[in-house]
Amino acid sequence: MSDFRSEKDYLPPDFEELYKELADLRSELASLCEELEFTNRVVIPRTQTSYLIKVGALRVELLQAQVAVMKVRRRIALLRSSIDRGKTVFEEALNYRIEREFKEWDARLAHEVSQIENAKARFSSLSPDEDEDEIRVIFRTLCRKLNPDINPDQSDEAKSLWPSVYSAYTGCDLFHLKALLLMADDYPDSYDLPSNIGAMREEKAALIDKMGDMTNKVRNAKQHPAFEWMELLQDPGDLATEQCRLRDEIARMRAQQVALLDMQKSLEQRGVRR
Repeated sequence: MSDFRSEKDYLPPDFEELYKELADLRSELASLCEELEFTNRVVIPRTQTSYLIKVGALRVELLQAQVAVMKVRRRIALLRSSIDRGKTVFEEALNYRIEREFKEWDARLAHEVSQIENAKARFSSLSPDEDEDEIRVIFRTLCRKLNPDINPDQSDEAKSLWPSVYSAYTGCDLFHLKALLLMADDYPDSYDLPSNIGAMREEKAALIDKMGDMTNKVRNAKQHPAFEWMELLQDPGDLATEQCRLRDEIARMRAQQVALLDMQKSLEQRGVRR
């Protein structure tokens, strides 16, 4: 009777430990990858949207009031200058000059208003939180199975699925992700690892380097201003205080505009030809 032993019996004793470490590193890398994508796809856009609606809209309204006051002040200055020099001011020419001087301000206001409108549109299309939770879990699983950076030795067929996974994830397509998850069941959770202990150690070092890079990317993503806005949005007291401050400033600017318009009207009666 021959003394038969499997190939595994000849592997170094720390092979199984390294094999487990590699599997753990792949799972951790998949989690970091999912965290980065979730931060960029959901956390930052949602926070931006909420901030624009709850605070940004008031800031734009304040900017509109400030620009209106600046226009009236400039109009008064031009009127006074012409009247002091005994010159007749033509309304059309005055309007044209004000429009030209405030062209950049008006363009900025149009852009800001557009952002608010877009934020309101996005808010109505956001995925429910329960869907997002499921999307995150499925994407993390698919990332572990199909992400080429985590599974460089996977088959070409498996690699071909990853672009569809990423597209479905960025498009918040839960139905498509579920379908891809069913397809991914045909592929193993891990791929053949080299039996050479040196090659496995190289694989471990490569995964650790990738984790370092991904950790830095996550850290950098969280430097986005949205994370400062999040602190304000999550504190009802601070949020209410900021909203009241903006509303008070808007009211003050509008009152100032009314007073300036009375002055402008008086000057126009003296020196403007229509």
